[in-house]
Amino acid sequence: MYKQLERYVVQKLRKKKVSQKEVRELTGISEKSIQRIEKEPEITDINEEAFRKSRNMGRPSPVSQYEAQILEWLQEPRAPEDGLIKGQEILARLRQQGYTGGKSAVYELVRRIRPKEPPKPILRFEGLPGEFSQHDFGQRWVTFADGTRKLVRFFASRLKYSRFVDIQIVENEQQETVVRSLLKGFEHFGGVPMMGVFDNMSSAVKSREMQEDGSVKVHWTERFGQFVVDCGLIPLACWPYRPQEKGSVENLVGFVKGNFFCGRTFKDMEDIHQQLQDWMNHVNEQRPCDATGEIPAVLLKREPLQPLNHQAQTYAFKVSVVVRPTARVHYRGIEYSVPGHAVGQTVTLHLQQEQVSIYQGDRCLGVHPRFPENGKSSVLSEHAQEFFTSPHKKALCPTSNLVGFRSISGALSDRVGASPSPSLGRGCGLDLSAV
Repeated sequence: MYKQLERYVVQKLRKKKVSQKEVRELTGISEKSIQRIEKEPEITDINEEAFRKSRNMGRPSPVSQYEAQILEWLQEPRAPEDGLIKGQEILARLRQQGYTGGKSAVYELVRRIRPKEPPKPILRFEGLPGEFSQHDFGQRWVTFADGTRKLVRFFASRLKYSRFVDIQIVENEQQETVVRSLLKGFEHFGGVPMMGVFDNMSSAVKSREMQEDGSVKVHWTERFGQFVVDCGLIPLACWPYRPQEKGSVENLVGFVKGNFFCGRTFKDMEDIHQQLQDWMNHVNEQRPCDATGEIPAVLLKREPLQPLNHQAQTYAFKVSVVVRPTARVHYRGIEYSVPGHAVGQTVTLHLQQEQVSIYQGDRCLGVHPRFPENGKSSVLSEHAQEFFTSPHKKALCPTSNLVGFRSISGALSDRVGASPSPSLGRGCGLDLSAV
């Protein structure tokens, strides 16, 4: 059973008028399955767990226990006039051994494990207008004018046809960084290409699996899969140690290192950002590309890119977390408050670049600044007050929560114009009158 992202790729390729044969060579999915996937509802959301439940997936197929026997039959010598053993013959043999399952599972297993010739290379980097973009992380040690050294990381994107480039200085190589860097690149391009080629980045590719027929199956991370569906991008991953696939992507990183970082001096990080903007303007708008002989900005006008429906600033990167007994949720060292009734329940953080919205289903529980001024927590006053009346709260520890009592009791006293009641902390042995 094919995953949602695999089905999404098939649907997108067929909508782009790619033939069923080419889709089969690109994805490894049979033409019969491609025809069936075309008729299915359009994939708009990546949720593998719900999808598996809707398809009653999870139990192993009854034919799986016969896999070794089928492989032995496929390898047995046969007379030339008999030809290759067919799925119908294998099904008949299995029936004689007591197999009672369906025939489709048998035919699919035979197709998967039947020895085949090594596939031909399928990635074409000399693409048509609007067809391909390339993306990869790079890094370079930089010595500033004052003698200090810093490892500078960057995310590079390039449209293959026009050679129009976008470079983003980044702090890390995490999933959210990939998503926002891609969106900024698409904003710079003016739209989304049909396919994006990615190098071996763990923040997007969960794993790769070599199939029995020699094809490669890529397992993308679920969050990255949801992003490409949202943007309408078809993701392709280079297979490690195949220079015919990844060489062009690696040349993009080498191009940035050799043409921007080499021979330059920088005062600080702000100077790097400024010089990078000037360099991108030069290579995109003024300098003819060595590969095409034309200015990339001129060729960019010929690229039929898809509309970009999301912006890097506002795209919501979704993360599910459980509300702690203190009516707070934590993400990357920062805590955000929620109403007391949500304690112990799972909520979803919608992480934008500047703010965080917390949802429980379709209900918004609160909106916080993504990075609070104190660098540690964001607590809404209405959440702090509700927590004291919530039946789900836990008794506070007298030592570890003293600071919390001081801040909350002080906030309440400011609102009502009175000192906090000494009885407020009596259950924990605290005398708040002395706070």
